[in-house]
Amino acid sequence: MAFSNRVRSALTTTVLATAATGFLAGCGSDDEEEQVAYCTNEDGEIVDDEYCDDDYRGGGGGLFFLYLGAFRGGLPVGTVLPSGGTRVDPRDTAARQRYGLPGTGTVASGTRVTGGIGSGTGGNRTSGS
Repeated sequence: MAFSNRVRSALTTTVLATAATGFLAGCGSDDEEEQVAYCTNEDGEIVDDEYCDDDYRGGGGGLFFLYLGAFRGGLPVGTVLPSGGTRVDPRDTAARQRYGLPGTGTVASGTRVTGGIGSGTGGNRTSGS
């Protein structure tokens, strides 16, 4: 069966547009993996970032966590985060890095981590210990 050039052009355009849409949808999936980190106490309440510095000497070992989840940024101290996030011991360098956080130092509340576990991309901010 022979097709005219006009029909071939229309089919080619349709196929390419469909392929591009699928490709772009796949690229957009990183947004779903974006997580936000907050320093929390054992009840999931946001506390000052200093408590989650890997070098914190206040005697609170095991009582504070870096809590990662699909939370919005800019939440104030005192906000209780919903369950469903991931708790990371701020003293565990390997775990911090596995979740895309810096291995040492303070992680600023609201730090966004994108690209999935261990990618380490997405605007991590740290301050020295």
